[in-house]
Amino acid sequence: MKRITAWFKIRYLFPVILFSAPGMSPAVAQDTITLDFCYQQVQKTYPLIRQAGLMDKSSDLRTKNLNKNYLPAFNVNGSASWQNEVTEVVIPLPANLPTLQGPTIPKDQYKLTLDVSESIYDGNVTSYQKKLEKYNLNVDKKNVDASLYLLKDQVNQFYFSILLTQQNIKLLLETRKQLESKLNEVESAVKNGAMLKMNADLIRAEIIKLEQNIYELSMDRIAGIRMLSELVSFPMDENSSFKIPVIILPGMNFENKRIEFEIYSIQRERTNLLKNMVTTKWNPKLWAFGQFGLGRPGYNFLSSDIAPEVMLGAKLTWNPWNWNANRNEKKIYDIQGDILKNQQESFDKNIRVTTQRNVADITKLSELLIRDQELIDLRAGITKTASSQLTNGTITSSDYILRINDETQARMGLEIHKIQLVKAKISYLYNLGKL
Repeated sequence: MKRITAWFKIRYLFPVILFSAPGMSPAVAQDTITLDFCYQQVQKTYPLIRQAGLMDKSSDLRTKNLNKNYLPAFNVNGSASWQNEVTEVVIPLPANLPTLQGPTIPKDQYKLTLDVSESIYDGNVTSYQKKLEKYNLNVDKKNVDASLYLLKDQVNQFYFSILLTQQNIKLLLETRKQLESKLNEVESAVKNGAMLKMNADLIRAEIIKLEQNIYELSMDRIAGIRMLSELVSFPMDENSSFKIPVIILPGMNFENKRIEFEIYSIQRERTNLLKNMVTTKWNPKLWAFGQFGLGRPGYNFLSSDIAPEVMLGAKLTWNPWNWNANRNEKKIYDIQGDILKNQQESFDKNIRVTTQRNVADITKLSELLIRDQELIDLRAGITKTASSQLTNGTITSSDYILRINDETQARMGLEIHKIQLVKAKISYLYNLGKL
């Protein structure tokens, strides 16, 4: 049994991943949990899912603010000042005539105006900013989707650990039942003096070891259930049953559907938009403006009376030459686009390498399953023979225990290879972004 325990623990560490076939009912019964159901739960209940809605609201507000660029802007300006000297107009005349002096400008001045300006043409800056906002929102939401997609891998880890312990507990319980049945026979033979008491003690000790292993696995299973329940926000307990998924691959053609791959494409389009946006720095800008208010003095600075002020006009700005700064900025965005392209190609290459490993595992495990059943049939026959030999007293309990442990190990190998085959298939789909 030590060999079984050690062999099982080694394989228990392998990250086996499971999947539910398309069209499968999310939950077969109230106490039966499927992997597809867990996927649906975590996608609905994980706090990160609310982030997409918050991003939509934030982006909508930013777009509304950009639309206000087309609306007139109002500013109220007021000022009051005093100065020690003002302009004076003095006209000298011949000596026999008095000095001619112009109007006196007050040293204290006051002004209150309402300034209005409205963009007539902003060189398409606002239009590009709105397009850029859409790209930014799309990238942010795709990043959220990518993070949620990674949660499926966490679900897979918990679900696998539960399923693997569930299967091995079942096998160990069957082995214990066999040993208990054989113990009854041996104890009867001991009472009749046909066998030594040691034979019964050896089987009894092996049953205790089995019960310890079953208890340890049961505690591991409960811990896994609690963690999965917390992750997907759905009540589960030790009485819940976890269904082994079934998946059939439609084909093995490479097609990268990962969200991260799509994000690279969106970022490249965004970089191209930023490159085109540089052109807006060359475009002329045209504004209309108006000023309405009161001033002392008014536009007639020779008058000391408070007077109304009204001014209407338009303003044009254009910088046709900036010493090739815009051209260099476009080259920078071209380089950034090339960097993103290289990163996307590298990501795609890594996915191709990983899926080749998945394909090899699928082929290998499919062949191992065929041999597993042959091995079980042989081990079962050997165990049956050993059971008869123990009854007849031609072998000891130790020999019998070794044979039954070999059979249990073979059965565990079959169950683990089944799960590993599902793991290889689902890893293939997961890496391609088709999960």
